[in-house]
Amino acid sequence: MLVLSCDVGQSLLIEDVQLLLIYADPRSIIFSMQKLAGGRETKVSLQRHQIVNVCYNVSFQLMSVSGQSANLVLEHPEEVTVQKNELDPPSN
Repeated sequence: MLVLSCDVGQSLLIEDVQLLLIYADPRSIIFSMQKLAGGRETKVSLQRHQIVNVCYNVSFQLMSVSGQSANLVLEHPEEVTVQKNELDPPSN
């Protein structure tokens, strides 16, 4: 289990799938998912405390939102790589 905070405009990389947080309000978030090798973008909405299996047997749960920052719990198999992209520029 991994607990992390993610800001709007920040992304995560799960193997070869990029997840980008594009919207956050106190009750929900929206993120886009896209395979790096040219896959089609899919948008996913997540309500507070809802659990969603996103890809590669990785599940997300939205715990809370504060401003433009979402607190997430991720559960993933040990062999699946999850990376937080700290280099994303802030969105305007």
